[in-house]
Amino acid sequence: MSPEGIIKNKSLLKLTNFTPLFLILLIISSIIWLSTKSASNFRTDLKQSILKELISINPPAPGKKVDVMYLLGGNQTSIEFKSKTASEFFHKGICKKIWVMSLPGITKYSQALGRNWTENEYSIMKLKEFGIPEENIEFIKVNEGFFGTYSEARDISSLIQEKQHKSILLITQPYHTHRVKISFNEFLADKNASLFVQDSNEPMLLRHLIVEYIKLKIYQYFLI
Repeated sequence: MSPEGIIKNKSLLKLTNFTPLFLILLIISSIIWLSTKSASNFRTDLKQSILKELISINPPAPGKKVDVMYLLGGNQTSIEFKSKTASEFFHKGICKKIWVMSLPGITKYSQALGRNWTENEYSIMKLKEFGIPEENIEFIKVNEGFFGTYSEARDISSLIQEKQHKSILLITQPYHTHRVKISFNEFLADKNASLFVQDSNEPMLLRHLIVEYIKLKIYQYFLI
């Protein structure tokens, strides 16, 4: 091999070893910069730009009745916001049947119970706080897959067909609405069932939006 070839190969090797480190440093630097005051306007613009892609809602029209509402899974804070949103539709008479994703595990400690709430107990407690009777609540077991939202859409859509429901209202985080809608449409588009989506008005951090944007694109290009 010529001296020029040796130099070229060595340079390529150095570049190959350098690139991953450079990318890591670039990502870390970007995260640090985004946390600074000087990046405040940029964060705001970026957030608004991403939200245009992520939010896609179509609540039922005033007076429109819906067969069932489904609250997608989430953490304790998310459950509270979703319960509040569901209660607004419930008390307006739009829908009286509430499906909630059944989740294993426990949440925070309850002095009254002398133990931690289970996930499902916590959901019931929050829904009852907003005036929804327990008899109107049903927990739905979802067979979790690698793509969680897609798995929910598949199993809930099957249940809609089984129960012969003609409409469903989905309640989820604002930034999750677009991905939820395209996932459920995948299974309900030709099933003669109306699909409505409403956000839960939860607060949103930029890092959550960036992660959700990546998930949305994976669903759009590789899954749906």
